[in-house]
Amino acid sequence: ASDMSLLMISLLGWPWDKPPPLPDPEPEPTVMPTSFIVCSVMWIVHGFVLDVLVIGVLPFLSPSASDAQRADKFPWALGGYSSKFPKVPNLAPTHRRFIAENAAYALLRVAPAIFITNLPVLLMAVVSYLIEGLTIAWEIIFYEAPANSMLPVTLMGVFASTVTYTATVNTDGYIKEVDPTVLLAMQIACALTWLCWLASAFATLAGLLKSKEK
Repeated sequence: ASDMSLLMISLLGWPWDKPPPLPDPEPEPTVMPTSFIVCSVMWIVHGFVLDVLVIGVLPFLSPSASDAQRADKFPWALGGYSSKFPKVPNLAPTHRRFIAENAAYALLRVAPAIFITNLPVLLMAVVSYLIEGLTIAWEIIFYEAPANSMLPVTLMGVFASTVTYTATVNTDGYIKEVDPTVLLAMQIACALTWLCWLASAFATLAGLLKSKEK
């Protein structure tokens, strides 16, 4: 009887007394997701080629080419938008400070290409787009910057959206540590960048209509 009792106890206790098997760990992504590749290319082109080479190096190589770039892409770096303001010469103090400003932008926009899985670093890049978008909107709304100023403020919105989308979707869990607060801050900064674009677009359109009336 005792042997039968031991047998019953063994049967009742087995295999439920064994710990459940551990789940298989998620495989590490072996290839960078496409959205992160797009961001990396964008950061290199914008943060290094534009902010460093075109804005920071070209003025030392060709003053005429630098002046053409300022007139086409950065009219606020010329010193004014009408004949009332004298043109700032190449590498004059105002132009040099513009170069320094964009060197700081470059730091914020190249760093994410290196620390691509660090969400706070990505947030700083999006905030830099917001700051530049806000300052361009300021020029357009209050100082009547020319219509081609809409190109850079539009690019700020596109860049902010690209990074925000990439971080929000986070394909394959490529960013391992996602702080919801940091992600929300990024999404808010992106939305505010487009608000700057909207205000700039209205001001630009109003300026064009006003000039036609004259």
